[in-house]
Amino acid sequence: MALLFLSVCADVVGMEFIMKKVGIITLYYKNYNYGGQLGAFALQKAISKLGFHCEQIAFKWLNEHTLQTYESAKSAEQFRVFSESIPHSDRLYTVSDIAECVDDYDIFVCGSDQIWGLPWVISDEILPCMALSFVTASKPKIAYAASMGGAEIGEERMNILAPHVNSLDFVSVREKSAVPFVETMSNGEVTHVLDPVMLLDKSEWDDIAATPPEKAYILTYDLRDIPAIREYAEALSKKYGYEIISLATAGAATVGPKEFVGYIKHAKYFITSAFHGAVFSILFKVPFLVFPVSDNPKDPKSMDSRLIALLDTFGLSNCYVFNKNDIPNIEDITFHHIDEVKTSAFRHDSIQFLKGALET
Repeated sequence: MALLFLSVCADVVGMEFIMKKVGIITLYYKNYNYGGQLGAFALQKAISKLGFHCEQIAFKWLNEHTLQTYESAKSAEQFRVFSESIPHSDRLYTVSDIAECVDDYDIFVCGSDQIWGLPWVISDEILPCMALSFVTASKPKIAYAASMGGAEIGEERMNILAPHVNSLDFVSVREKSAVPFVETMSNGEVTHVLDPVMLLDKSEWDDIAATPPEKAYILTYDLRDIPAIREYAEALSKKYGYEIISLATAGAATVGPKEFVGYIKHAKYFITSAFHGAVFSILFKVPFLVFPVSDNPKDPKSMDSRLIALLDTFGLSNCYVFNKNDIPNIEDITFHHIDEVKTSAFRHDSIQFLKGALET
């Protein structure tokens, strides 16, 4: 019995010794945006569940204007506390010294979120780092659910990004519509995978969701102050007598990430222009509509294209407002037609891509 105990202990010690350490580069540091923080939380957790030591690499990717905007938001402290709860590097890196973290990790992952987009925030100097340009060829490099915001990016940004994307060992993107374009930057296969938020079970989001006030409400989340969203919410409110709760005013978040999850979960109706607003509506099966943020949402470079692709994946194109003069009836939105088997298979395939890439 004693020998068996010692043998088991030795196996456990051995497992700890060989457990690989994974570093993630994404829009994590000081990103007081719901999708950015919840995506960072989900990917770190998903990789850890696969049996790896994993943490976010604190990397200063944002410009000073964006940093000041986030830190001045009324919800900044809630975001800071949530961000600190996600395992991350003790050291904060910049573009000038990010290569000094290479020896601390066995495997590197870039993603998810719009790491290959946002030109007004991610400079041309920072962009290569978001495709792991600083990592030596001897270390595995993986892109998981990377996004450009749209299906394409401009030629100048593509020329900066392409050689680094081509040096990645495994490449996956969040939007199916982006696959053909990213394939032009990579000699290898480009895989369409789920946003990391959808890799976690609904029960795992239930665990962190804050409980909102016990009252019926219509929820809005609009970072662009789109008049049509406010007008539609007010019409619904007048019809049902429900209060309107907004998750953003004047372009800034009003509550923290846990409240974001909880408010969507318990909403009667949800009206948004945000990608992760739609993602959590799908997870919690809350009737929702998505309004476009651009005048030409079908433009491949438009940020709306990622939302159109997401809804198409789940057969929910009727949730998108293509014409503000012909808005779908939110009361008609149901989730009965979603193929749960197909959805589960997509989630399984996404996890298997991540698992296979990490283990190879």
